[in-house]
Amino acid sequence: MKKTSLNNSDFTNPLDRAIGRGMSAFAGLLLAFAFPTEPDHPLAWMHNSMWGFVSLLPLFRCLPLPKWKDGFQIGWIMGSVFSLYSLYWVAYTQGGGLAVVGGTLLMAAYIGLFYGIAIGFLNIVVNRFASAGWFSAPFFWTGIECLLSLGELGFPWLLLGITQAETIELIQYAEITGVYGVSFWVVLVNAVLWLSFTSVNLVKLIVGAFVLALLFALPWYYSFRVMDKTDPSETIRVGLVQNNIGLEKWQYGGLEQSFSSAESLSRKAAKQAPEIIVWPETAIPCRLRTQPDCRNRVENLARELGVTVLTGATDRDPQSREPYNTAFYIDPDRPLQSYAKMHLVPFGERTPFKDYIPLFDNIDWTTLTGDLGPAEFARGDDITLFAHPKGAFTVLICFESVFPDFVRRSVDRGASFLIIITNDSWFGHTAGPFQHAQHSILRAVENRMAIARCATSGVSLFIDPYGRTSQATDIYTQAFVVGDIPTKNSGKTFYTRHGDLFAQLITGISFLLGLIAIRAQRVT
Repeated sequence: MKKTSLNNSDFTNPLDRAIGRGMSAFAGLLLAFAFPTEPDHPLAWMHNSMWGFVSLLPLFRCLPLPKWKDGFQIGWIMGSVFSLYSLYWVAYTQGGGLAVVGGTLLMAAYIGLFYGIAIGFLNIVVNRFASAGWFSAPFFWTGIECLLSLGELGFPWLLLGITQAETIELIQYAEITGVYGVSFWVVLVNAVLWLSFTSVNLVKLIVGAFVLALLFALPWYYSFRVMDKTDPSETIRVGLVQNNIGLEKWQYGGLEQSFSSAESLSRKAAKQAPEIIVWPETAIPCRLRTQPDCRNRVENLARELGVTVLTGATDRDPQSREPYNTAFYIDPDRPLQSYAKMHLVPFGERTPFKDYIPLFDNIDWTTLTGDLGPAEFARGDDITLFAHPKGAFTVLICFESVFPDFVRRSVDRGASFLIIITNDSWFGHTAGPFQHAQHSILRAVENRMAIARCATSGVSLFIDPYGRTSQATDIYTQAFVVGDIPTKNSGKTFYTRHGDLFAQLITGISFLLGLIAIRAQRVT
C-alpha cells in the first residue's frame, strides 16, 4: 500500500507497533485530562480543557496503518484508556465489589469499540486521500458520539464538547449545533494543528495558522455578539437544599434523618424568601404518594413556609406494583403533581433489554452489584410540565441531564426554566460529580434556558441561559443556596426547535465517508 501520510513509520514491526499502542494510550490520557476531576485528585493540576485541542495528535502520529483493523486497534486502545481513566468512579457506585470493578473494565472496553470504529475508518481515508483525509476526523468522531448516545445502553457522558463547558466565550453556537457541534470543532482543531505543524511547506504552515486563528475567532465573535445582548425577563427565586444524606437514608432511621436535615435547611432558606424550594433526587426515602405521613409532613412544611416544594422520592404503580424514581411538586393549595424518570441508568436502575430478552428479567443485578438499593425501576411514560405562577418548568432527574435531545424536548414542551435533581453521592469523592455538573452548562446554552441544579451531596448551583454558573456548593457538605434565575420569555433556539439536526447531518456524512473508505480499501 502506498504511503500517503506525513508519518515516517508504518508500524509493521513489533517495536513500531508497541510505540503506536503506547502513543494511542497517551492520547487517551490526554483526552481524559481535558475533563474535570475532583480538586483533591493527585493529578488535578493536569486537568485542563485545553488538552482537548491537542489530545488526538499522538494518535494521528500513528496513522496511516496498513489495514483497517490496525487503525481500529489503536483507536480501541485510545478509547478504552480514555474511558477507564475518566470513569474509574463507576467502580465506587456500588461499593467497589469485584463484579462492579469488572463491569467498569467491560464498560471501558465497550466504549473503546466505538472509537476503534471511528479511527479504523479514519485510517483508511487518510491512506487513500493523504492530507485531505484528515478533515474526515471530526465527521467520524461526531458520528460515533451520536451512536454512543442511542439505545438502552446509551451513555453520552464523555462527549468531547463537554470539556469546553466552562469556556462559555467560545461555545454559544451550541444553541444551533448542540454539544455535538462543539465536539466537531475540537476535533477539527486537532486535525488542522496536525496538518499545520507537520508540514514542511511554509505556505501550508501559514495557511494552517490562519485557519486555526479563524477556528477560535469565529466562535468567540459569535459568542461575544450573543452574550452582549440584554435579555429582559422576569426571574424566579429558587432555594436549593443540599442535605448531604447519601446511602444511609435507606438504613434504619434514615427517613427521619433525611426529613430533619431537609426541613432544617429549608427553614433557613425560607428566610431569603424563595418562591420554590428544591430537594434533591430521592431526598425522602419513602413512597410519598401512598404514604400519608410522608406527604403530610412535606405539605405541612410547605404551608408553614408559604412556599412550594419540589422533592425527589419513590413511587409505585398501584396495579403493576412497579417502582418509579419520581419528582413530586407539592403545593398545598393544588393537587399533587409528579414526574417519573424516563432515562434510567443501565444496570444501576434498570436492566437493559429486559423487555425484549426474558432471561434478563430473572437476573438479580442488585445482588451482583453490591446490594445497595433497588436496581429495577419502571420507566416513566411522559414529560411533565409543572405549573408555577412565575412560569411552567420541567424536571430532569440525574442521568437524564446528559441526554441533549431529551432535555431539549422537555424545554420544547413550553418550560420557562429547568430544574435538575440528582443524587451524586454514589460517586464518592471522585471526578463523577464535577463531570456530571458540566453537562448542565451545555444544556443551558443549547436551549437558552436557566437551570437550577440540586444535588444530594453537590455540586448544587445555578446556571443562566449563557452557561454562567453561580453559587456552586462544595461536595459532601450540608448547604443551601437561594438565587434568582431568569424565566424564559423569548423564542426557542434553533436547537430546541430542530434538535440534533447538525449531529444527524454529520453522522450521515460520516456514514458516506465510511462507505467511500470501504470501497477504497477494496480497490487497494
